[in-house]
Amino acid sequence: MPHAQRRLLLATACLAVWGSAAPAWAESNPYYYGGSLGINRVSNIYRSVFSPNDDTVATASLLAGINQPIGRQRVYADVNVNTNRYSKNTDLNNVGYSVKGGLDWSTVERLSGTVSIDNSQALSTYTERTALALRKKNTENNTSLNGVVRVGLVTKYSLEAGAGYRTRRFSADEYAQFEFDQNRFSLGLVYQPSPDLRFGVAGRLTNDKYPAYLPIFNGIPVGNPVDTREFERKDIDFTSRWVASGASTLDGRVSTGRSKVKQGVANDFSGVTGRITWAWQPTAKWNVSSSVSRDTGLESSFNNANTSAEQDRMTNSLQVNANYELTGKVFLTGGASTAKSRRINNDAAGSRVDDRDNAFNLGARWQYSRGITLGCQASKSSRDSSEVRYTFDANSYGCYGQILLY
Repeated sequence: MPHAQRRLLLATACLAVWGSAAPAWAESNPYYYGGSLGINRVSNIYRSVFSPNDDTVATASLLAGINQPIGRQRVYADVNVNTNRYSKNTDLNNVGYSVKGGLDWSTVERLSGTVSIDNSQALSTYTERTALALRKKNTENNTSLNGVVRVGLVTKYSLEAGAGYRTRRFSADEYAQFEFDQNRFSLGLVYQPSPDLRFGVAGRLTNDKYPAYLPIFNGIPVGNPVDTREFERKDIDFTSRWVASGASTLDGRVSTGRSKVKQGVANDFSGVTGRITWAWQPTAKWNVSSSVSRDTGLESSFNNANTSAEQDRMTNSLQVNANYELTGKVFLTGGASTAKSRRINNDAAGSRVDDRDNAFNLGARWQYSRGITLGCQASKSSRDSSEVRYTFDANSYGCYGQILLY
């Protein structure tokens, strides 16, 4: 084992010992801080079918967060700053971060709402469908801003207005075709006859914009400039939430709408999309969540880690995740997902590309105390495609240690 990995494992053990001697903090404290150390073995970093590249990556993270009620309001935030170091591919070494926060607010009258922000930067997963395999560092930055305002009309009815903004950027020019900006607006009515039942209908307007770019590879142009592409999508969303019992909750959305090309070359879309999520807790030890979705373009990529953000793609997906409390301190986790997508090209022949993305993961963690956790996990992801260049198979496994002080 390389010296760097031995040092990291030793540091993880020392961190756990130090944490066990740390003073106990009252559970009522609204904040936490701490850190984590981990090592992972990855079999195919670049998600390539032609020449997979494996490596060992060590990750150290600093963590902090707050969840503070202030009168009728609540402020919350979670911050993660991490550094990743690769054993062989040192050019991929990077510093990443994620910041999530928000505000839940309400007035003495009938006004309430939420405001949230989510910003992260990390090494790209290299799962986007590029014509040429990229073999260099490529970091991905994602930003999301969302807000909802609710007005209680009468006891069982309320009016909801929402707005959101999303953006994605890459450091590698070869990925410029996958950058985007999205604006969303919605207005609807909610009917809640009981705490366990909720129905809603809303109109939603979405604008997706892919900036102009020049196709290049290793600094050399490999095609003609591509103009800006812009899409306008209008949907009517029918939503519901049903708490069937203390152990089962169903959330659903069925939308009918149309996406039209406002600028650039692409395909229009008209049809039905939606998502159903089921949270099920059959016993005190089991917790299972599952979802089924059908959507297009960007909306699919937000729900599925491996699926592409290409606008002309329709994706059907299924996801299942489970947690099991083996003992009071040992927990097991597992998950599986599959997504089948079809891209209709905007060429004269209307050719298509069919993909099937699959992912599986298993994990176990030991909760020594409220703030000290040791765990291991293994995962596998793969893609079968009608175009061989888009297929890949990747595995990873590793362990970590985490300490949080409250």
